[in-house]
Amino acid sequence: MNYKHSKKIFLFVSIWMVLNYLYAQTSYTSETLDKIKEVENHITGRLLLNDERPSTILERMKKYKVKGMSIAVIHDYKIAWAKAYGWADEAEKKPMTTETLFEPGSISKSLNAVGILKLAQEKKIDLNTDINTYLTSWKFPYDSLSRGKKITLAQILSHNAGLTVHGFPCYQAEL
Repeated sequence: MNYKHSKKIFLFVSIWMVLNYLYAQTSYTSETLDKIKEVENHITGRLLLNDERPSTILERMKKYKVKGMSIAVIHDYKIAWAKAYGWADEAEKKPMTTETLFEPGSISKSLNAVGILKLAQEKKIDLNTDINTYLTSWKFPYDSLSRGKKITLAQILSHNAGLTVHGFPCYQAEL
């Protein structure tokens, strides 16, 4: 491929990327765009000293060596806005998107707890009932170690159930 041809392709791809970026940005209202800008440009620690200014998301990512991240802001149970930053795979120059899958990690515990407590508040479940009442495709295998004690959601939520499973393989590579 000659230099002149490469230059045209580069120019075309660059213009296409800028237009896509601008088009994606116009799907939000100006009020939402202002909120996004506020989040992107005003990251602070617990204390901001007189001579300090807030960091931007990109500055904070660089400081903590974060290669890629995404944010989704939820308002009234709907995604108000979502945006991705950095690389999903830096070596292959694959950019992060709002569709990039992450391992849920420890945040899954608090999100599940909120869902369970909401169901309990709506009287759809009882936190003090044997978990096997709610399990359908699998039942917890009580054995001699449990001494006949049943495990409840309340015990699981308070880390008093005696369960000690660590880690899981997460997503398969083809996802």
